[in-house]
Amino acid sequence: MTINIYDTRLMIAALEKIPQPKRFLKDTFFANEQRSTAEYIDFDVKKFGRTISPFVSDKKGTSAVERPGFDFRSFVPPTTGAHTVTTAADVLKRGFGANVYSNETPTQRSAKIMQSDFMMLNRMIARREEWMIARLMCTGKIIMQGDGVYQELDLSKFWNLEDISDTDQSFDDENSDIIGFLDDAYAEFMRRSGGLVPDRIVLGHTAARKIRNNKRWQDEQKYFKTELGQWTPRWSQKGVKLVGLYMGMELYEYLEWFLDDLDTDSEGNPIEKLMVDDNVMLMSSSEAITEFAYGAIYLNRQNGIFALPRVPHYWSDNNPAVDYLQLQSRPVPIPKDIDAFMTIKVCKSQLDIVKKEVKSSVKKAP
Repeated sequence: MTINIYDTRLMIAALEKIPQPKRFLKDTFFANEQRSTAEYIDFDVKKFGRTISPFVSDKKGTSAVERPGFDFRSFVPPTTGAHTVTTAADVLKRGFGANVYSNETPTQRSAKIMQSDFMMLNRMIARREEWMIARLMCTGKIIMQGDGVYQELDLSKFWNLEDISDTDQSFDDENSDIIGFLDDAYAEFMRRSGGLVPDRIVLGHTAARKIRNNKRWQDEQKYFKTELGQWTPRWSQKGVKLVGLYMGMELYEYLEWFLDDLDTDSEGNPIEKLMVDDNVMLMSSSEAITEFAYGAIYLNRQNGIFALPRVPHYWSDNNPAVDYLQLQSRPVPIPKDIDAFMTIKVCKSQLDIVKKEVKSSVKKAP
């Protein structure tokens, strides 16, 4: 019996064998997956409280108290994905990196092209998932915009957003008391989160550089035990640098970029941007209850509905001979313990400073 490698269910099985790209924000903060059999994702968002039990008289008895409230949301995540086009020329000619004298048949070459396309499309979706988490953690809001699509997941009114970039606590001053600020931020996080301990901090590029150059921080790091080969800062994984440790908190600098298809340069090319805003400090707790949800995707009457993180699809045309390979997903991050996150702008963004300098130089030009 001939096996059709382009059957949807076989492609789903093949996708599970493909190595997954590293996704620092997703793996660290939203590792738990939720797969919905419907297009809607229903979730609750709660705020912590610290109500204390009142003293009561034996003659009057206890008084009624209200249960902690929560905010219910029902959200339809938009579809993200793309497809590749394979022509007869792609199958008949040698591929990138292949042996010049290879004896591969067109069928074997077609299978390799499919695997390569799957890996590329999967990386694109993974990068979009990282972008969604980064936008949520930096601003409390995700704006999903594309060709014929505009949706918002706005949790900014619940999100703990702070800005010290224009205060005397700003990290822009290399003599500022960063250690004292971290102590205060630690206590404030525990107050808002109902006692959860902040043990993970993600820093933008400029914020991390300001911390490393801070004199108080440099003095504090002298007291940590350093083992041979375990110096800090050091790279802990691709794009992630361990800046240092303080009071049980691990401070990481996250360096990952993406091409913004909605913001182009003068030649129409997408502008490359940092995934995490360069001037922010993102505090979180490993005890936070979070999920990364995936809405169901409907392909057609023949294949039906799939409740999976990735749904592949193949179709072809005969005139001209063209094959299409598509990969889709409907992802959305869900921070159920919203007080287990706190976002702080700790310094001026270098990107804003560069833009101001460019504008001022343009004005001065004759």
